[in-house]
Amino acid sequence: MLVFISDLHFVDGTAGEHNPPAKAFEYFFDDLISIAGKESNQIKEIKIVLLGDVFDLLRTEKWFAFDANERPWGYNEAAIEQNALDIFQAITSHPENRKTFQLIRDQLAALKARCESVPQCRLESDPRLIYIPGNHDRLVNDYSSLRVEVCKCLGIPRDQHNPADPFPHVYGIDLLGDRRYGVFARHGHEFDTFNYEGGDSFGEVDYLRVPIGDPITTELVAGLPYTLRKNLKENAGSIWPGLSDEEIDAQIAKVNRNFQEIENVRPLSAVIEWLLYQVQQNRWLKEVIEDTVSEVVNNFEALDFVKLWYGRHDKWTDWRDDADKIQAALFLLRNFKLYRTEKLWELLIKAKDYFVKDDLLEAAPQEYLHLSPDIRYVVYGHTHDPLVVPLRTVPSAPAPLQQVYLNTGTWRGRHWKATQDNSFISWKNMTYLIFYREDERKERQADFETWTGALKTV
Repeated sequence: MLVFISDLHFVDGTAGEHNPPAKAFEYFFDDLISIAGKESNQIKEIKIVLLGDVFDLLRTEKWFAFDANERPWGYNEAAIEQNALDIFQAITSHPENRKTFQLIRDQLAALKARCESVPQCRLESDPRLIYIPGNHDRLVNDYSSLRVEVCKCLGIPRDQHNPADPFPHVYGIDLLGDRRYGVFARHGHEFDTFNYEGGDSFGEVDYLRVPIGDPITTELVAGLPYTLRKNLKENAGSIWPGLSDEEIDAQIAKVNRNFQEIENVRPLSAVIEWLLYQVQQNRWLKEVIEDTVSEVVNNFEALDFVKLWYGRHDKWTDWRDDADKIQAALFLLRNFKLYRTEKLWELLIKAKDYFVKDDLLEAAPQEYLHLSPDIRYVVYGHTHDPLVVPLRTVPSAPAPLQQVYLNTGTWRGRHWKATQDNSFISWKNMTYLIFYREDERKERQADFETWTGALKTV
């Protein structure tokens, strides 16, 4: 039994409390035992693959305490490593995360005994946890000190992975896929030009190149609520005259929480609409919000890294290149205050198709060109959208080969743009994928099942 989960995005809490609760992992392990005990199954092994963006080293306010050259897109490697290590340790020492990681280690150790109490489950080896970095934990493969901490945190023994070596970027034997399960998997950011700066050779040096998505996440996504909180404190007397310090702090905390949720907005094309919605909900803060947005955008574009990235990606022969897309979004943000809310919403509706495209869905069919001919399933994460997409049926003996693309979704809460008005509605998500070897199913054929849940709380 091969299990995939991804995009858990454990954070240190400085840029918002977005961590999945430990209770979710109790349900997850209980579900695995229940599934292993199904009468149709004959489970021989359990592998759990964490398919990227497990440790979010970018979505934190701790980077703002360091000089620009000591952040992930800077030049001071020694300082970047130490800073990333400090942030990683802040993530793992977060009270809820510490509880979760202990639960994962304990449950993994107990999984064999729990499974063997089920008649249909006879494991041939100890359960294994396999870790693959994504773009938000890209730095893990930059520094062996971080890999040591990952192995310690997840309970990965040295005989399974030597921290001196980078973690693999794909699940599949020699990049050809795991023929026993008919599966090939990677995080998927490789096909997102904003979050992967390497070439299509997918060598280690490709993954080490810093993408523009790193400073976007930190300087813009985490930087906006951080800067807004600072500006609200500086102008608190004029914004909330007559309120006590405690009441002002409560007001600032409420606004801050809302803006810290910006990266959880879906679809991504609705992010600016989310900002407009926040302005509508906090009309008396309109001016300070607009000034803050302009300040954050200007600071972002003043970064040497961003200027150099524009120089490499802004092609005069292509008016819709990657640089143009970012510049268009930043133009709308920077000119937030110049448009009436209704006019800006009208512009956004017209521009949506310009920003929305599922590059991973387009890339999945091409993976089969280099895979073993009996690989049926390509698995990605990254998008946070759980998917099962039929691609094609290939004539093959003894039976046609059905090729399917699956996405692992996320375990984060998300805020969805309503279809009938300008509001947003929120719920939490949880998705995992399970694949079986031919000898683990009575049907004697490699197979899969997916489970996606949504939890809505008022």
